Amino acid sequence: MSKTTRKRWKDPGIIMVIILSVISLFVWIWWPTETFVGGISLAGWAMFVCFFIWLILTIGYIVWMERLEKKK
Repeated sequence: MSKTTRKRWKDPGIIMVIILSVISLFVWIWWPTETFVGGISLAGWAMFVCFFIWLILTIGYIVWMERLEKKK
């Protein structure tokens, strides 16, 4: 098995997975709270807002990968 290199940690896919995992972990830890705004749990609102964060991250990932492909 090969050793994990520094270049692998700079891969856009690895960075995106780490960011999405941290956001998901935050929502799942917060889920049991009984705080409601507008009849919806704050965890639900967080998931709704995270959709747009994920969309921005995905667009950024695509642009980043396209630039890396052009360099090669």
